[in-house]
Amino acid sequence: MEEKIIDITAYIGRDLKSRIAVREFRDKISNEQRTTVKIDFRNVNFASRSFMDEFYNIFIANADMNVELINLSAEIEVMLEAVKSTQHRSKKTANKISSNDYDIKFSSISEANKYLEALPFS
Repeated sequence: MEEKIIDITAYIGRDLKSRIAVREFRDKISNEQRTTVKIDFRNVNFASRSFMDEFYNIFIANADMNVELINLSAEIEVMLEAVKSTQHRSKKTANKISSNDYDIKFSSISEANKYLEALPFS
């Protein structure tokens, strides 16, 4: 099947916010059984970090079709580069950040309240 240019705003809208919207967009394109597509971002006003993260994972990192992105604004290019740079972290590094060393446990609500009341706020 021939290459097709797809205006992403025709499918999702001008503000790209939802991870679910990425998956639905992918399903619509898959139903057309295309192996090569150009996704046009010309009319996009905004793209959230979570949208671009999901978009990267579905369309770029794990793509089963040839995808070219066209007419990306400078802001969207920066967001996409930021997402790309976080995709290569090792699980070992990520686990260090989420260590249980920072967990605080309380035996009762009143104990938790006492702790919170003792915190200094400026």
